Amino acid sequence: MTIANWLAMVFTIKGRRISAARYAAEARHMRAFPVNEIEVEMDMQLLEHVVAVLKGPPHHFPTGFERPHRGARGAAPQTSIIVVLANRVTRLRAAGVGGNLPPPA
Repeated sequence: MTIANWLAMVFTIKGRRISAARYAAEARHMRAFPVNEIEVEMDMQLLEHVVAVLKGPPHHFPTGFERPHRGARGAAPQTSIIVVLANRVTRLRAAGVGGNLPPPA
C-alpha cells in the first residue's frame, strides 16, 4: 500500500455512515499506515496533506483519523507517524527536492 492509496481510503472510510463498524475500520486503517513508504515518498504536497489529516482541526476538517487531544497523544499511533512525516518534509525542503525550497530564514 502506498501513502496515496492510504489517504484515498481515509476519505472512503470517512464517507461511510457513522457506526461501530466505521470506527473499527478507522482503527484498522490507522494501524495499516505504510510507515516504510515515508522515506521513499518524494511528493511534498501528499506528505503535507497526510500530516494535516492526522493533525485534524484547524489544519484539516475532521476525518476520524486525527490525533487525540493533548494529554492522550502519547500512545496514539498518529503521534509517531506525524513526527516521521514532518521530519521527511523538513529533509526534502532542506535538500530542495522537486523544486521545494527551504523556508525563508
